[in-house]
Amino acid sequence: MLNKILFISTFSLVAILSSAKACYSKKTIAINGQTPFEINTAIALPPDTVPPAEVMDVIKKVVHALDKFDIEQVANLYTPNAVVADDEPPYSWNGPTAGVQWVNAVEKACKDNELTKLKGTVEAVNVYQQTVDNVYLVVRVSFIGNLPGSAHFSAKGAFTFVLRQVNGSWLIKSQAWMPKKGM
Repeated sequence: MLNKILFISTFSLVAILSSAKACYSKKTIAINGQTPFEINTAIALPPDTVPPAEVMDVIKKVVHALDKFDIEQVANLYTPNAVVADDEPPYSWNGPTAGVQWVNAVEKACKDNELTKLKGTVEAVNVYQQTVDNVYLVVRVSFIGNLPGSAHFSAKGAFTFVLRQVNGSWLIKSQAWMPKKGM
């Protein structure tokens, strides 16, 4: 009976490791002296549902920079070849100052529409994938604010981000806003 339990446990472990084969770089493993097999660990890190805190800190800084149109908060968060896309004209910004340009464009749109007290809230992460030096994630975000005549503003959607590890820091390579009505 004990041998059957050990065999089933070993077989289950081999099955689990075999199914994870595509997620790891090549590494030879032998279990109980049995025939070794390779698993690939270079493709991606093991999947997780929660991005690392340092990645979420970058995302939160970007969203909350709009609360006060704080360009200094986003000034050093983008790669030299970053791209930001949004539904505010001119719709895309490039380079290391892409985040600053985007915050300025949102501020202009708010002034043009007399939108005050804009506040962003980071909600659930819908998609999260990570390799050693890249992160791809989709995070739901909602914005609220005040319009003239006691009207309330509300916008929901999602940001898609690609972050890259640059000199030990996570920087935004790309950022795209998708309003809920576009989903």
